[in-house]
Amino acid sequence: MPRKKPKVDTLEEIETSIKLLCDQSNNHMKVRAYEKALFGYNQALELNSTDINALISRSKCYLLLGEASKALQDAETALGEDKNNIRAIYQKAESLYYLGQFEQSLMFFHRGLRARPELALFRLGVQKTQEAIENTIGSKPAPVTAAPSAKSGKSRKSGEETPKSQAVAGTGTSARVRQKPSRADLERRNARKLLGELCVDKEYLEKLLLHPDLVRADTHTESISAYAREAVEFLNKRQEFWRQQRPCTALPNHKNLPHDAMPKWF
Repeated sequence: MPRKKPKVDTLEEIETSIKLLCDQSNNHMKVRAYEKALFGYNQALELNSTDINALISRSKCYLLLGEASKALQDAETALGEDKNNIRAIYQKAESLYYLGQFEQSLMFFHRGLRARPELALFRLGVQKTQEAIENTIGSKPAPVTAAPSAKSGKSRKSGEETPKSQAVAGTGTSARVRQKPSRADLERRNARKLLGELCVDKEYLEKLLLHPDLVRADTHTESISAYAREAVEFLNKRQEFWRQQRPCTALPNHKNLPHDAMPKWF
């Protein structure tokens, strides 16, 4: 008997199977069964490795599983098929954010915001990424205001008074100019936020290293200054680590977004 030829699915049948698998995985995603959802997306992409909807859905699933690198790979593959796909742009921006690549993430959030300015999730993405960049590099120093020149002061007559001086004279109290925090103050505040109670220990050790009697306290068997420097170096590394990781610690929680932030088709 002649062998039966294997049945070859038509393109329409393949697309139907992919849609069915993705719908089943989407239902698993709703109940947070991410492993089951990932299995379905994998099956769908075995039928067609360049299906954009399956790639974007699996990217979202990977992100919720904490695998941002794989999520980024799927998002980039989807953008390779359609560079203007708004869902793929969003997934790439989110993946870059949770990988700590905030500058590139901000670029793609801006790209999505320009394409679809009515979507609040891109505005939220721009906001959180800018905050992450500020936390990483520290706040910008306050601009220095130019002091009044001597010529402008001499040009006034001795009998004339400025509105500010008149107001001060009327109240009889000297006005105090509120000084803006320096860069050192801002760095100290950031250190306290990142290190918590350990920041007190770090400040104490830094002051100890500057003490002139510390060298005398060092003995041939123990070097207190070496231990102190080692501890300060360790705390600095922990501070820098948490400064970079703090914006990325939590997985995306779509339930916390406003109702209009994420459309149903996302």
